[in-house]
Amino acid sequence: MAKKDKPLDEMLDRAEEGSKNKNKNSRDIAAMDKYKADIDTADQLYGDGQLYDLCRVENEIKFYLAQSAQSLFESGKRFNWIKAREDHGNFMTSLERIGVSQTTANYAMAVVNKFGANSQALGNLGPTKIQLLTVLEERDIEDLVENGAAGSLTIDDVSKMTTRELQAALRQERKKRKEQKTAQEETIAKKEEKINELEQLLRYQEPPTREQVAVAALQRYRDPIIDSMLEATERINRAIAAIDEAQKIPHIPFEALEKLIEPWKESFAVFLEAADDFSDAFNHIHVDKGRG
Repeated sequence: MAKKDKPLDEMLDRAEEGSKNKNKNSRDIAAMDKYKADIDTADQLYGDGQLYDLCRVENEIKFYLAQSAQSLFESGKRFNWIKAREDHGNFMTSLERIGVSQTTANYAMAVVNKFGANSQALGNLGPTKIQLLTVLEERDIEDLVENGAAGSLTIDDVSKMTTRELQAALRQERKKRKEQKTAQEETIAKKEEKINELEQLLRYQEPPTREQVAVAALQRYRDPIIDSMLEATERINRAIAAIDEAQKIPHIPFEALEKLIEPWKESFAVFLEAADDFSDAFNHIHVDKGRG
């Protein structure tokens, strides 16, 4: 008798279980790869080329904490290194062995994270001032480290200030930045409000009537009419002045004056006819019913 095959459902269940295990293994591998990458990054950033040894790093932190401002950067680098390599419990235990609070460690790590692991620009300011400067925005800190100034604050000024003066200066700087930000936001809000008003006006404005369109079109004829009248008046006045001056020439015979205007008598008749047409159009203006 032929041997029976395994049930199809059992085969599908096993296939699904195998797929789940494969996915889980893939996630575990990805997590391990990320953890290893984080460790490698911490080693490069904070290890200064040395291999990680918890006991040695703890002793180095104790040493640097006893030094000046540079100790803040050096201890901060090592706190960051331990935190990257150890879980939270071991990190807290390490702080206890070193003899520092979590707040102190957080301050030191914040200095490194804010100003960079190898910043030399702030080395002479002292740890207290450096900690106070961590309240600045990132762009201000970059300016301070790279250019020696952030807003109205310069490293030289900070080095001459007392701690209390620096606190007051930082409050003033933050207040000024806040006021600038508020002013910018108000300006943007006003522009947006104006745009909205114009959009509403255009949306609900009734279309112009035919009469309004016609009146608007009439404006293009206004300047030509006025300009032509002024030009004609000016030319006539110049002609009158020329005739007047000619008549004042001493000993000028009348026959010579007649000969002066003789060539223009025919043109003058045309001018008078055009003047009559203009007067008629001007005094009998009306709507042309045959157009529009």
